[in-house]
Amino acid sequence: MTRLLDARTSQNASYGNTISIPLPANTAVAIAELGLEVTGAGENMRVQLSGIAELAFPTTPPFDSVISFSIVRGDVDSLVAYALYSVSVSEVNPNAVQVVTINASDYNIPLPPSNELVYTLYIFCTADATRIGMESFNAVAYSD
Repeated sequence: MTRLLDARTSQNASYGNTISIPLPANTAVAIAELGLEVTGAGENMRVQLSGIAELAFPTTPPFDSVISFSIVRGDVDSLVAYALYSVSVSEVNPNAVQVVTINASDYNIPLPPSNELVYTLYIFCTADATRIGMESFNAVAYSD
């Protein structure tokens, strides 16, 4: 029988246009981190992850841009998921705003000695942008 171990949310902004944090071009930035308590986990531990962020560009990007999301477990060597978005100059809406999302699963995770799984959500963009919110990262851990 499946058991819920823990569920967490890292929330920087619930709504759009509620934060204003610069995102420099070509710089990966950690926008969320959370820890899941997994004491007593059984076999087949798994985690469902989701994230969302909204970026504004000062003007329409002068070139086709790329936005990426990555989720890392523990340290930066344990990549769990990666999503890449191509933002064409012709596709950017008139307000130069782009929403990006990621949904991922981490499966058959070894039980960490600390009994805590830590996940970090990173965002990267090839053009200067501003993080304007909404911005949220969610994780739910289960085991058998």
